[in-house]
Amino acid sequence: MGFINATYELGNLASSKMIDPEFADIESYLQLPMPIIEDEEKSGRVIRIWLNVTDNAAECLEVKNIEKIDISDYIKTTDRDKLNKMKKNLIYREPTGAATPWKFSPIYKLGKGSTTSLSDLIGTKETWGKESKSRFYKLYKTVLSDYETCHFLSEGSVNLIMAKLEENADRLSELWSDKKRSYIMVFGVNHNGNFLYPGEIPAFRAYFRIKLSGSIGGTTPIICSLCHKISQTGVNLDKVFKFATFDKTSFLPGIKNGEGISEKVFPICNDCISMLSLGRDTLDRLFLDSRTIPGVNIYVVPELLFDQDLLHNTSSQTRDFIRNGLKTTKRLFNILAKQENSLVYHFLFWEKNQAQERLHLMIEDVPPSRLKSLEKLWQETYKTFLWNQRKNSEPNFITSTIDLDDALKTIFFTLISLSGKNDSDKNVMRSQIISIIGKLLGGEKIDVHGIKQLMVSRFTGLFANPEWIKFGNIELRKMIAITEFINKTNRR
Repeated sequence: MGFINATYELGNLASSKMIDPEFADIESYLQLPMPIIEDEEKSGRVIRIWLNVTDNAAECLEVKNIEKIDISDYIKTTDRDKLNKMKKNLIYREPTGAATPWKFSPIYKLGKGSTTSLSDLIGTKETWGKESKSRFYKLYKTVLSDYETCHFLSEGSVNLIMAKLEENADRLSELWSDKKRSYIMVFGVNHNGNFLYPGEIPAFRAYFRIKLSGSIGGTTPIICSLCHKISQTGVNLDKVFKFATFDKTSFLPGIKNGEGISEKVFPICNDCISMLSLGRDTLDRLFLDSRTIPGVNIYVVPELLFDQDLLHNTSSQTRDFIRNGLKTTKRLFNILAKQENSLVYHFLFWEKNQAQERLHLMIEDVPPSRLKSLEKLWQETYKTFLWNQRKNSEPNFITSTIDLDDALKTIFFTLISLSGKNDSDKNVMRSQIISIIGKLLGGEKIDVHGIKQLMVSRFTGLFANPEWIKFGNIELRKMIAITEFINKTNRR
């Protein structure tokens, strides 16, 4: 339960900062539609569609025209207050599935800019309505039409919007053109020359609440698996983590070796789901690493060894880490190893596959001291097998520049280079590497003999490759260093 409890506590900590009564029932479920990128050349953009409506406070909006279309910067800061304001303005939440014919808010993800943006928008046939792959068709089918079906836009409003967008297709294609950036299209209301975002419009807030209730609301009484209270409604954990399905015995608490799967239930009450949703949003913003292992996301969930209410008693370093997260650090495990033992980490390795999520591995209760120990063992190994004294003559070179990140990347890239050339072979090898890294973090023993067999089995092909021979010396040293490092960890 460590990972889930720690996620809950992160959500609880974030909820203590929420004071807006207008969003009290939904703020925990709000997410950001795009990642925050501080790089000015790569940060996202928001294409705003200014709707003219008869009454912006009406329960059902009657659209008369599109006043204008402009573009603005997406948020580029992790400042908590600005983030919360942006989330409330957009009232965005990821859809429940790839085939869901509606979205929680009138926001459409255009994606990266395109050199063929005009044809991507309207298609290449006579009309976008005949091309299911065109952006306009998807916008109509998966975002706008349901607002009219549910009577939050008046009859004919969606067709009017689409007609006006088609008239302005050239303008939209010009705005959606930078291939370095991601774009979203946001529909709001023109109010006396000011753009009202979806969260500032009662009809769009009401639509979000109805869809949220239908998405997370249960139909039968349950006993919550977290707070153990009886609730009239509840849902399963996969409403927060899509990989929390019943075949994941490594993730769902209380299910070991198939026991408990027959019941197919890990019910969570609405209050706990609210905190877990907010906790997951915190993970996505502050405690997600996607650089250490290519193609794999790593959640790093910190958990204090005492109650969150006593956070003020910890060092400023620990408080800053809990509140600010990983941010843009490039040396993940270097940062983690420097923390104090007043907390432990839970690691979760997963990857996104379109609208689905695939869980690779979860390791719980890893103290910073274990990471420090691994780092020290790698530094000793590096000095013996990989240190080039002619280039790095400073006596403190090893301890100042070589860390655990270096060890894990050496393991990954050395072993992945031994896999086949096709994606299937690389995926199998990547899974084996993740298992090795997981055992290192979890303090488990690793089959060194199997790793040596893998390396030796590739030697015939490698030695016959003249390109590999050019740098084979250092690659062989890396292989020796990896096996020696793992041997040392096994003897701890």
